[in-house]
Formats: sequence, structure tokens, C-alpha cells
Amino acid sequence: MIKVINPSRLTRQPFFHKLINYLDRHDDVTLREIKHEFANFSNIDRSMEEYIKAGYVLRENKRYRQSVPLLENVTDLSLDQEVFVRDDSPLYQELLNMRFETHLTNQTNQAILVEKTDFLREQLTLSNYFYRLKQQYPLTNQQQKLYDLVGDVNPEYALKYMTTFLLKYGRKTELMQKRRDIFVDALVILGYIAPNEAGKYELKLDFDKETLTFRVKKALDKP
Repeated sequence: MIKVINPSRLTRQPFFHKLINYLDRHDDVTLREIKHEFANFSNIDRSMEEYIKAGYVLRENKRYRQSVPLLENVTDLSLDQEVFVRDDSPLYQELLNMRFETHLTNQTNQAILVEKTDFLREQLTLSNYFYRLKQQYPLTNQQQKLYDLVGDVNPEYALKYMTTFLLKYGRKTELMQKRRDIFVDALVILGYIAPNEAGKYELKLDFDKETLTFRVKKALDKP
């Protein structure tokens, strides 16, 4: 099956995904056959013209075939790049094994949060969470837990409170939070801090006090 990773407004459409894979399995398909196969979808003519204009579908002699730019190698692949790849190919496995580094900053202070992620951005990181919300992509189960806590929060607002709390570790090795704070709870869900036996929070990130950089020690392998 052809998968679309980091889809655009056009390529995230359910009809597009089904059509591309249908055309990938069948040759010399007519528009009548397409309309019969996808009778439950509306505006097929308009959608087909959009896909043809974008170069994803090729029309020749009233016959249609898929022409998406399938991934040929992972060299120079950048995070968040739209990718078309067969999920049974070795390239897809290479893609799943790739790791990237992300940096989050804010306007309140000079703190930098450095995280590592997979190409699909399924790992539980703050950068991945903000990215999926912005792109309106489905959340993973772990990301959903974060959403249940903070919702569709403004990234700048969230980072202001999260980094302000984290920067306190420049003076102490453990911190007390008397009142419940959803952003402190979010840091716990992320695994960036953890409560100890004394009921205080310990930092689980590497912290460079000179550059005010917080770095995740180890990327999670499971979404």
C-alpha cells in the first residue's frame, strides 16, 4: 500500500488515499470504473481534476493511472517533508528508523528544549504534539493523554510556563509544586520530570546551565 506521510490539504483527503492505491493495483482505469468503485464519494470529477493538475494522477486516452512521486531514497530527507512510500518496501523501514532533532524556544526566556523524534512524529515529545495539532493530524494514544490535559494550547503560552518551571532546576535539584499545575503535570506525562518519594519533582532532562538548554536523554522507541 502507498502511504502518504505529512500529507497536504489535498493528499490527506480519504478519497485521494483510496484512489491512489486503487490505481496502483489496476491498469487503464476509466472514469466510469472509478465512479463505480467509489460511488459513496461526492465531487469525484472535481477531485480528479485537482489530482491531475497536481501531477498525482495521469490521464491518457481517457484512462487513468497514479503518478505520485514515490520515495526513492532517504538521503537528504528533511523532517515534515511530504513523502509517498510503499509500506512493504525496505525504504519504509529505513524511514521508520530515522531520527531527527527538534528545538523549541519561546519569547519569555532563553531556554531551549531539544528533543528527538521519528519521521512520523509519533513519539511523545512537545514538538511533535504542537506539530500534529497545527497540521490537524490524528494524535497517538500517548499524545492524546497530553491533549486531555492541556488541550489545543497555544505553544508560546505553554512553553512560557513549562520552561519557567524547568529553569528553577538551575538553583535546585528537586522542586515542590504545592498547587496542581497542568503544565507541571504535562512535564510528568512527557517524562521530563518525575516525582520522588518525598513528593518533590526531579529533573529527568540533561540541563546545560550555561546555554539554558534542556535535552532529552533518550528518545522513546514506541509511540
